[in-house]
Amino acid sequence: MNIIATFLILIAIVLSLLTCIALIGWWRGIDSVVFPGLGLVVAMPALIVLLLILNIGFVFAVAVVKPRTESVSETRLEQKFEYPNDIFGGCGNGVLDLSIAKDPKNWGQNSNDHHLKVCINYDDLDSIHEVFAPGIIKSENYERGVNYEKVIEGNQNILQKFTLKYPMLGRIEDMYEDYIFTPDEVEKLREECLQLKTEKPDSAADLALRKLIYACDEALKENSYLMFSSD
Repeated sequence: MNIIATFLILIAIVLSLLTCIALIGWWRGIDSVVFPGLGLVVAMPALIVLLLILNIGFVFAVAVVKPRTESVSETRLEQKFEYPNDIFGGCGNGVLDLSIAKDPKNWGQNSNDHHLKVCINYDDLDSIHEVFAPGIIKSENYERGVNYEKVIEGNQNILQKFTLKYPMLGRIEDMYEDYIFTPDEVEKLREECLQLKTEKPDSAADLALRKLIYACDEALKENSYLMFSSD
């Protein structure tokens, strides 16, 4: 909840208390009010009406004021993206956990260092690679009788071409290695993701790219390193 909403709630609470005291003073008489001095001030009908109006106004204001949300920064390509909290799903084992840090060697020393609660997995990488090369064969789709060595060799050739065109994305290869991108490299990684998005990726690839774009945006806002940590 933001500061404005909190302030309005406090005012509404104070006005509610004053209104109650005023009504008691008006109904039972000033002399019988628990706080006679205060009752003398607030037991006037006109002031009671004013307090009621103000109280209703502040309660209404609290209801309509929305908590402040951090807007995603304008992209370098004049594009904007929205990131609902649940769009990326959960994380599991065997994934890369994304975080940002001012100094990767001393993670957590800066107050802005934090986990992004976003993970990248093999399905994300496969989906991204398929945007570049729809014919790439995933390991789980191998058929009986297929020469695995030739399939793997063909996939490796495709991935080499992918890395030549998208060097930042090409660095992310395995879930059991850590990767660190400098602020300048984060900018390049982001541009590569945006470029791939123009290729009309399917929903899985689009989700994977949105994860990376979001992570890059968060790192760039703090001029921090983007870290991919094996979980």
